[in-house]
Amino acid sequence: MWRFARQILLHDRFKFAVATAGVSISVLLVIVQIGLYLGFMGNASALIDHADADVWVAAEATDAFDFASPIDERVVYRVAEVPGVAKTEKVILAFGQIRGAEGNAEGVEVIGIEPSATMLRPWNVVEGSVLARPDGIVVDETEYAKLQIDALDQRREISGSRARVDGLTHGIRSFTTSPYVWTNLAAARSFTRLDETQLTYVLVKAEPGVDARELAARIGKIPHVEAYTKAELSARTQGYWSSRTGVGAGFFTTAVIGVIVGVVVVGQILYSSTLEHIKEYGTLKAMGAANGEVVRVIVYQALMTAAAGFAVGGTLALVARAVMNEANLSVAITPSLLAATAALTVMMCSGSSLLSITKVLRLDPASVFKA
Repeated sequence: MWRFARQILLHDRFKFAVATAGVSISVLLVIVQIGLYLGFMGNASALIDHADADVWVAAEATDAFDFASPIDERVVYRVAEVPGVAKTEKVILAFGQIRGAEGNAEGVEVIGIEPSATMLRPWNVVEGSVLARPDGIVVDETEYAKLQIDALDQRREISGSRARVDGLTHGIRSFTTSPYVWTNLAAARSFTRLDETQLTYVLVKAEPGVDARELAARIGKIPHVEAYTKAELSARTQGYWSSRTGVGAGFFTTAVIGVIVGVVVVGQILYSSTLEHIKEYGTLKAMGAANGEVVRVIVYQALMTAAAGFAVGGTLALVARAVMNEANLSVAITPSLLAATAALTVMMCSGSSLLSITKVLRLDPASVFKA
């Protein structure tokens, strides 16, 4: 039946090419759109996921990780007194404005950390050092164009204060489109105009054997603050950007449209092919072929179309990822995403064959010998 199915499918190579193109476009849209979504969500929670903190403490009613309200520095001492806390670190995360070499202003997301910080520090440092000087900053080389920075020791002004480039990282991108600027706590307060007693987050390392969720619950009893485990804050941040901004709905709607396009194109091609070879199917049934065997011929055609379409569409998606990475866009194409898309492609093409299957099941073998 495989051979017969292949002969029917390749009898009209143009139609097969059209069906493959339809599936390819569908696969391309699904992989790229969901890959972009995963890439954006990864950027949104990158700081949290890379930090070696068990619990994050923030101001109460903090909906968005990037827009947290400042808290009083004395909270650090209250947190340190909670049983089960091994270590705390102060972090500032707030927005400022950097002036480029030509005097233009660009919004930046300032990350202030302690000089000896171990739970959250810049990673993927490709050049220079981290916070070696009081006015030192670390920026990402993928943000050169926005920041008009392309080398160490270049001087800039952030919110009216001097800054000098100490180090460069690679691949630490902000979801908010405002580039990250790492610096020490004192400089961060100056860049963001926070008071000397204000900070944004307290990072907590739990003592060995202490459950992070239980520790977060105990810390959460301190007035005017909330505490989240690393996983909770990561999921909360991704959920905020996905649901509050419509990012998730936008990407998944496009992916669904891609699936619909694939179903319509493959279904139309298979049904057209079935009508063209209806006599052959009738002859098979007249020769004693069971309905199941005839159905397998159509399903095999759908599976071969799915395989060809996934191969072409998957390859195009990998090319698209490389192009988008050059444009500073993250497309996370994971093995699980490819496997899920392959399964979806098989289901899509199999579902598209239902109309053709219904047609041959209702086919009367005697009709072949009429007229």
